Amino acid sequence: MSTLTSTVTIAIQQIGLTRLSKRFGFYPSAVQKWRDRGRLPKTELAGLTNYAQVIAELSRDTDEPVTMEELLMDTRKGWQKRAEELRKAS
Repeated sequence: MSTLTSTVTIAIQQIGLTRLSKRFGFYPSAVQKWRDRGRLPKTELAGLTNYAQVIAELSRDTDEPVTMEELLMDTRKGWQKRAEELRKAS
């Protein structure tokens, strides 16, 4: 697995935008934002959603399966990076 690419991005690319958006009941553009940003929504870190669990389960049948822990770790890193960017910008 590439250290430069988020596990969120890899999993979404492997599973597919359409499949995930249908599974979660979202427009593909919502899942595309997760893929492009390499992180899941903050609600995932707060324990209000279970996207990481579902994505990990669906990724089991892909070439590069990921775990829920990997997805959450990369999501946490992604939000920390975003917070740093915002602090620097202010």
